[in-house]
Amino acid sequence: MASSSENKTSTPSNTSTKKSAPTSSSSKSTGTKPASKSSGSGFINSSNIGLWLIGASVLIVALVVGFIVFNENRVKSAPVAQPDVPAEWISGRTLGSPDAPVVVRLFEDFLCPTCQTFSTTVKPTLIEQYVKPGTVRLEYNYFPLQQHDPGATMTALATECAVDQGYFWPYHDKVFQMATVDQQAAVQFDDLVGYAQGMGLNGDQFRACLSSQQHKDIVAAGLSEASQLNLPGTPSIIVNGQMVGDSSLATVKAAIDAAVAAAQ
Repeated sequence: MASSSENKTSTPSNTSTKKSAPTSSSSKSTGTKPASKSSGSGFINSSNIGLWLIGASVLIVALVVGFIVFNENRVKSAPVAQPDVPAEWISGRTLGSPDAPVVVRLFEDFLCPTCQTFSTTVKPTLIEQYVKPGTVRLEYNYFPLQQHDPGATMTALATECAVDQGYFWPYHDKVFQMATVDQQAAVQFDDLVGYAQGMGLNGDQFRACLSSQQHKDIVAAGLSEASQLNLPGTPSIIVNGQMVGDSSLATVKAAIDAAVAAAQ
């Protein structure tokens, strides 16, 4: 009986415990756990977004670097050749018909970024639209700036060595291609000799010419004339004796067209 009585009194206790369960459940539904889930969910989402952003950034950087490397390699490997004009129109640093009504004189520095842009983007258009039809004759002049030395002067000397072997324009184009990407690193002595050998020039002759600075007087003459003309910097472009305001294609074409009209 005693044990039975204890069992009966224990039942309400159990019932009471069972009834307290909804209170606990209610506490769960209104209290900590939902907030914990929300907080946990927010933490995970933020972490995922952060990882996604990092991954996307790495991918973008990789794509940009890959594009730059691809573009640099494309620029460096672009073929160079003698301009597609009659052979008699190519004479030293001059390109175009001897009878052309317009003479465009270029004063440039191979390590001048604006000259590099002009050579690779504007000059080809001038050759196609004006030189080939016999309207313009281009004349290149050395204007190596002191702030770009030693490479600027070394490259001018090397390019004049290419003149000795009848390859000024291809060598000019090659040096501009390489310097556009690597600047001073592209115009070290061995590099300059290597470009000449790569296009089939006599390497020993070229090396001897460059190492002895055989044409330093010609390069100095270009600098002297630039000084006498009070040229402001590079590139300086003179069309039939008139200084052009800037080296953009539109400005240079306008100056040439005006000179053509005046010559008629």
